[in-house]
Amino acid sequence: MHGPVVVLGAGGFLGRHVVAALREQARAVRFPERTSDLLRLTPADWDALLRGGGGVINAAGRTAGPENSLEAANVHLLEAALQAAARAHVPLVTFASAAEYGRTPGGHASQETDEARPLSPYGQSKLRGTQALQRAVQQGRVRAAALRLTNPLGEGIGEDTLPGRAARELRQAAQLRLDSVRFGPLGAQRDFVDARDAARAALHVLARLNASATQDLPDVINVGSGEARPVRDLVTGLAAQLGYHGELLEDAPGSPRSSDVPYQRADLTRLHAAGFRARHSFGDSLRRLTGRPVLA
Repeated sequence: MHGPVVVLGAGGFLGRHVVAALREQARAVRFPERTSDLLRLTPADWDALLRGGGGVINAAGRTAGPENSLEAANVHLLEAALQAAARAHVPLVTFASAAEYGRTPGGHASQETDEARPLSPYGQSKLRGTQALQRAVQQGRVRAAALRLTNPLGEGIGEDTLPGRAARELRQAAQLRLDSVRFGPLGAQRDFVDARDAARAALHVLARLNASATQDLPDVINVGSGEARPVRDLVTGLAAQLGYHGELLEDAPGSPRSSDVPYQRADLTRLHAAGFRARHSFGDSLRRLTGRPVLA
């Protein structure tokens, strides 16, 4: 790879991990001064941003909000970035989402060739973004890949997520010595992946795309741990890390997403065939999420 890597959404949870991974490799990083202005960039702005660069990693997007906002952030922005990457003749990697699969049978590891049936407006918008990327690749306009990410964990995760909220509430409960903390049902199973590994996967795929003049990788690749575990493991693991020994109740109202999608696990055949293996364990992720030291 030559030239700086352009990171879209560099100030977000995943974007910060991508920037850190690039800097660990002593790679130059470039990103817009104000991520909020990405949707206002003109073609000339895009061309200036990508000129002389070594590729684009798109970690921008929205997980919630009105449908028009989801469409703008998860579809229109990616389309503009794909067009700019095509003009600049550089590859692009974007973070897609396992939410694109929708409900899968218990025990089934979702494969990239499975029919995508997203249930939420978020998953539907992410699927439309992935489809836009696939069209651009199939038409030979750009070398690009969508990484269908499962549930990322790690330092800096937002408190609007279950892991972030659980860490905050359990930390407070430990400090106040509360007898119990209430959650919704925690039986849904999820595929959790360390955000550092997600960032490393993006860099790995971008390097592979950069090494070939043609698309030598599938245009959609799952990124996860390949293991499904109850969300309860996340909460009990966080409690142990934070020194909370009270009761963990599961009698609060549940998340609609948990009941709609009770099981999630990614098939990693394509990711492994591309030469990538995760480095961090579930325990590593929990330690990093709670601020405990862990080997990089």
